Amino acid sequence: MNSITLHVTDEIIEKIKSFYQDFIIKSNNQYVLFTAKTANCVITAYTTNKVLFQGKNAEEEASIWMALTDSNFYLTSIGSDEVGTGDYFGPVVVVSCYLSDEKKELLQKLHIRDSKELSDNVIQKIAPILFKELPYSLLVVNNEKYNELTIDERMNLNQLKAKLHKQAIQHLLKKINTKPPIIVDEFTSKENFAKYTNDPLFTSQLIFAMKAESKYASVACASIMARYKFLLELANLSNKLGITLHKGTNDIVEEQAIQLVKKHGSDILRKVAKVHFKTTNSILKKANSVY
Repeated sequence: MNSITLHVTDEIIEKIKSFYQDFIIKSNNQYVLFTAKTANCVITAYTTNKVLFQGKNAEEEASIWMALTDSNFYLTSIGSDEVGTGDYFGPVVVVSCYLSDEKKELLQKLHIRDSKELSDNVIQKIAPILFKELPYSLLVVNNEKYNELTIDERMNLNQLKAKLHKQAIQHLLKKINTKPPIIVDEFTSKENFAKYTNDPLFTSQLIFAMKAESKYASVACASIMARYKFLLELANLSNKLGITLHKGTNDIVEEQAIQLVKKHGSDILRKVAKVHFKTTNSILKKANSVY
C-alpha cells in the first residue's frame, strides 16, 4: 500500500478537511482530527499536524497539498508548460514565465496551483495579473500551422512540444538577463528532448519533473497563463464560426465537428481542429465527406 505523510499548518488541515468533507468517516482515535475515505485513498489528519495519505492514489491525492507545504514550490525559477494538446479544437499554447523571489507573496495571495484544478472563471481572473506581473514568453501554434507540422511534415507531438518549449525558454532568458533553474513538465525523457531539439547542451540545463505544475509555482503560473490564452483563442474561433466550440475530445466536440464539415466542407478541420486525432476519421464518415 502506498503511503505519504505531510506535515502541515492548522490552516491547511482545515482546507484538507473541507476538501474531503463528503468522505469523512468516524474515528475513535483521540489523536485523529478526522479521517476521510475515498475510492482509492484514506486520508488521516492527526493532532500532531501530520496528514497521512494511504492507498492506490496516495501520491496523487497528496500532490494536491504538497504545493502548500513544500518550500520548493515557490522556488525562484523559470517554469514552462503547454496547453491545448488534448483539445480537438483550438491551438497549442506554450508559456514560459519567470518567478522571482519578490513575486512569491503575490502568488500566495492568488492561491496559485495547477490550471487543471481551476475553473475557467478563476483562470480568467488570475491570468491577467500574472501576465502583468511576471516576465514571460508566449507561443501560439494555430490549427493550420499545427496540421502542417504534424501531418505534412510528420512531426510527432513530443517533438513539437520540445521545440516550442526550447524556443519559449530561450526568448524569456533574453528578457530577464539571469539564469535561474528552468523547470519543464516531464512529457518525454531528457534524452528524447535533447534528440528532438538537437541541443544536448540546452537540455542539460533543464529540470524535468512529473506533474511539475503541482510542484512548482513557476510551472503552475505558466499553466494558468497558457490556459487563459487558449481560452481566448478558442473564443475567437467560436466567434468566427458562429458556434461555441467545446474543449477536450468528446461526443459533443465530435458532433460540432460533423456539423462544421457539413456546412463548410472537410477543409474546415485543418483551420480549426487537430486533424491527426483519431476522431477525425469518424467525423468525416458521419459527415459523408472525404478528407
